[in-house]
Amino acid sequence: MARSSLRTKLVLVAGVSVAAGLLLSGGAAYLGLQSLGRDAGEETRKGLRYATQEYLQKHIGNVAQRLSIEVSRAEGELATIAAISQAFVDNREELQPVFDAAAKAPMLADQLVYHPEGDWAQNGPDEPATVTAWGYLLTDPGVDEEDAGKDAGKDAGKDSGDADSDGDEGAQPARAVREDVAQAIDDTALMDLLMPPIHRHGSRKLQIYYVGPTERPFARFFPSKQLAQTLDAEAPGHNEAMFWDFFFPGLVDGWKKWIGQSARFISPLGQITLTPPYYDAAGGGPVVTLFQPLWSAERDHFEGALGFDLSLKGVIDYVEEVKLFGSGFAFLAQDNGNVFAVNEAGRERLGLTSVAASGGGVDIFEQSLGKSSEQAMRELVLPTGDKPVFVEVKLGGRDHVVALQRLDPFNAWGGDDEIRESHWVVGFVVPDEEIYAALTAAEKAVAMSSQEVLALQVGITLATLAVVLLWLILVSRRLTASLVTLSKGAARIANKDYAVTVPTDASDGDEIGALTQAFNQMASEIREHTENLEGLVQSRTAELEEANREIVGLNERLKEENLRMGAELDVARRLQMMVLPATAELDAVKDLDIAGFMQAADEVGGDYYDVLQGNRALKLAIGDVTGHGLESGVLMLMVQTAVRTLLTSDVRDPRRFLSLVNQVICDNLARTGVDRTLTLSLLDYVDGALVLAGQHEEVLIARVSGVIERVDTMDLGLPIGIDRDIEDFIELKEIPLAIGDVVALYTDGITEAETPEGELYGIERLCACLERARELDADGIRDALIADVMNHIGEGKILDDITTVILKRIA
Repeated sequence: MARSSLRTKLVLVAGVSVAAGLLLSGGAAYLGLQSLGRDAGEETRKGLRYATQEYLQKHIGNVAQRLSIEVSRAEGELATIAAISQAFVDNREELQPVFDAAAKAPMLADQLVYHPEGDWAQNGPDEPATVTAWGYLLTDPGVDEEDAGKDAGKDAGKDSGDADSDGDEGAQPARAVREDVAQAIDDTALMDLLMPPIHRHGSRKLQIYYVGPTERPFARFFPSKQLAQTLDAEAPGHNEAMFWDFFFPGLVDGWKKWIGQSARFISPLGQITLTPPYYDAAGGGPVVTLFQPLWSAERDHFEGALGFDLSLKGVIDYVEEVKLFGSGFAFLAQDNGNVFAVNEAGRERLGLTSVAASGGGVDIFEQSLGKSSEQAMRELVLPTGDKPVFVEVKLGGRDHVVALQRLDPFNAWGGDDEIRESHWVVGFVVPDEEIYAALTAAEKAVAMSSQEVLALQVGITLATLAVVLLWLILVSRRLTASLVTLSKGAARIANKDYAVTVPTDASDGDEIGALTQAFNQMASEIREHTENLEGLVQSRTAELEEANREIVGLNERLKEENLRMGAELDVARRLQMMVLPATAELDAVKDLDIAGFMQAADEVGGDYYDVLQGNRALKLAIGDVTGHGLESGVLMLMVQTAVRTLLTSDVRDPRRFLSLVNQVICDNLARTGVDRTLTLSLLDYVDGALVLAGQHEEVLIARVSGVIERVDTMDLGLPIGIDRDIEDFIELKEIPLAIGDVVALYTDGITEAETPEGELYGIERLCACLERARELDADGIRDALIADVMNHIGEGKILDDITTVILKRIA
């Protein structure tokens, strides 16, 4: 049973150890592979993020450049025809014959016909450009052609009259174009030569037109179309309000603000102004209008404006066709967040909703990011600089990267009378998973490889464990046989059969053989010691008796030494207490009520205080020797002797007095070889004032008014015993005392007294206690102070000597 149990334990321990080692190594390999995959994935992710940003930055820059070029090209074309037209205005008087001749040329003559159903006059569709005069630009009904202005109204009056004479007798009377309007139409006839080539070439312009100033806003449109009929159908009420106020309210007022601002006339942005994107009332789809205002020669009056209706279809198609990765898309927005170009999937992804907004007579369409159903889009901040900006957002619960690039600036009308610098912003939106698609596939492959490695490691572990267990079973048979034999031998020794010897094989040179030999040697020694036990006991007993006698002798000598030292310490303590001022001496002092207290931490303390009456003044002293014990107590007696001797010798100068005390102490310390110093303050009381000298703890004064004063002594001297000549370092401090003032002298045993938890008593508590007890007599103040300190120490140990002297002026 023992063999089977030992063998089983051996096999289990070894098998578990091997299995644990294999599992740990396999686990470490698996975790290492996982960590490598994570690290590689993170590095790859960083690289992909950087490469993607580089790609998006270049791509969005190209797209922004192309869109800016599209707008800039249209601006350049508009600036060209506007410059020519402005030259016509600036040189009107010189060119008037040319204008008149051009207006009479058959190909340029404008034949306006009055249309009563719409109450406007318009030329025919076979002319190069459509010219329309609105009802408010016509004369009142019944005004004849001659009064209306023969040259201005010849065509409108003639054709209108013919049309009227052919109709019913009750038809609405014909209206003629006002003379000033007719003259303005003639003066712009040459534009029919400029508009066609500009329209055919360059940017995708739906139409080019000129609209006159606010006092005569007739319209000249190219290519020719039924302009007035279209606006009657699409923009009801347009003929009842001035053209600029109805279609573009505030725009002319915004331009007029530039009058007198020469900087705006030479601004890098020029005067070309873009409207927000809107749906063309004439059926041209989404457009943006570019206007260039014309001014009088003096630049003080608005003379109308040239405009391009630039089709946005190409721009929108281009933006909608941008493909980024799998489902990434582009969008184009105004800098107020209104998106006007995005494909259907992008609109849904951005959470946009189309909302019609009024821009006067034009329908501005709004898809504002600020009204998106996606919080990230509502909070998106469009760039304010020219560099691309990358933002990470969450759309539909998925992470996306948004790249934003601002286009070139332009003047923008926003529906009011303010014209501001504005920008379009192109944006790219790409899902994170598409950016990191390759990384995700690689991570899946790494995960599959990790699983394969884990399965292989488990298989190797099981196979190795089986081989090891088989080998352990074979080896354990031999090991356990020898161990069982040793166990039986140990059992015989336990039964006091010391004659046991375990057989050993000479060929056993391993640890089992060595253990068997050691067992036999141990058994032999036990047998030998057992047989010689009685003799050994007698020998050890004799040795113990001799040692005991020596210990008893040492104890006797120690008792005698302790008694001797105790007597010496008692003598020293008595001497120390004897030299302290007696109560009768203190009571004999005039004008002052004095009380003292000293308690040593050991049998002999190192604190010192004294009150001595001299021939001229009362001398008070308080000091603290470093350390405590016999040597400190002896040094305290030296100081007391030196002070009393010098006072008897009538040394009156406090500085000289303290210097001589220091010299005496230094000489005695050098003779005795004692390494001690002390802090010492000496006070002379004469005529209601104390003169203080020497370095010690602060001196506390409780004034009769209740104020506590603290006098620092650090600058009044040096510690005694450090250097023989300290007279140059000694300073004096005079402290006047009023009747009722209290002075407290003390050693650091009071301020550094500790609670069992290590909290110090401190100077603040001492001041507070002195303030509370200041109205008592000196004995009462002393007792209150000592009681407060002892209460603070509680059950703790007194670690340093505690000394205090209280004096109170009573007369």
